[in-house]
Amino acid sequence: MRLGTVTAAAKELTSTQPAISQHLKNLEANLNTQLFVRSGRGLKPTNQALAYYQEIEPLLLKMAEASEQLRHEQDDSRIVNIVSNCGLAHFWLLPLLPDLQSQFPEITLKVTLSDSAEIPTHNALLLSFGRLAERSTQHTLFIEEVCAVCSADYAKSQSLSSSSTIETLVQQPFIHLDEDEQRWLNWRDWLGYSDYNYKRPDNVVLLGNYYSVIAEVQKGQGVSLGWLCLMQHLIDQKQLVQVGQKVVSRANYGYFIDTLNTNSPDDKLVCEYLLEKAASNFVQ
Repeated sequence: MRLGTVTAAAKELTSTQPAISQHLKNLEANLNTQLFVRSGRGLKPTNQALAYYQEIEPLLLKMAEASEQLRHEQDDSRIVNIVSNCGLAHFWLLPLLPDLQSQFPEITLKVTLSDSAEIPTHNALLLSFGRLAERSTQHTLFIEEVCAVCSADYAKSQSLSSSSTIETLVQQPFIHLDEDEQRWLNWRDWLGYSDYNYKRPDNVVLLGNYYSVIAEVQKGQGVSLGWLCLMQHLIDQKQLVQVGQKVVSRANYGYFIDTLNTNSPDDKLVCEYLLEKAASNFVQ
C-alpha cells in the first residue's frame, strides 16, 4: 500500500519479488477479495483494499507498538537499531563497527541492510541516500561526488588513468546500477555533465545494489561510477583507479542519517559518533 510496487516492498522487507507476490495471493485467497490491480509498472489498490487498509492500519501500528514495549520490558539490554544503505554499509559502516563497539561496549548494535528510502517503521537510525535536508531530522554524512573508476589491473591493461579523456572512457564497457531507482546518477546523466550524449545499449546487465557493482569492477569487468565518499580509500590504496578528471557533484544529494523514528539517548550517541567519523574521514 505504501510503496506501490512488489519490487519496492521486497527490497524494504529484504525479501524477493516472487515471495511477496505469493504472500499477496495467499492474502487475497484468504479474504476472497481482490486487493490490487496492475497499473503500469505498479499496483493500484482496489476500493476494497483501501477500505480494509483504513480499518487495519491503526490496529497494525498499535500491535507493533505493544510488541516493542513488551520486548523492552523483558529485555534490559541497550539496543540501537541501524538500517543502512547496502553500499554505505559495506564500504563505510561495517569497517567502523569494531571501533563503535569499543566506544560503547554497553550497547548492542543491530544492523539491517536495505536500499529502501522509506523510514523504518520500528525505532531505528536510517542511513540512506537521496536529497539532503528534506527534514530537520536528516543529518548529512557525505555530499555526493561521483567520478569514473576501474580496477588497477584493468586500468593498466587498457592504459587508463586520471588523465584519460571522456572519448577514451566511453570506449570501455560500463557497469551499470539499476536505473529504476531515480535517486542515483546513471551513466547518461553523469556523461551529460560533460555535454556527452550517451545512450545505454539494450544488452546490458543492471545490477541491483552498489556493492555488486563494485564487486564487478574489482574483478576487472569494466568501468563504473564511483561515489568518492565510499571509494576514496580504495583509490588511495591503489586498488581502484579514477578514470579521467571529471567529478560530478550534486550539492543537494548525498548520504545522510535520519533520526525521524528514534528518540533514545543511545540512538543519539551512535548518531553523533557516525557524524563525527564522517567529518573526520572525508574531505569535501
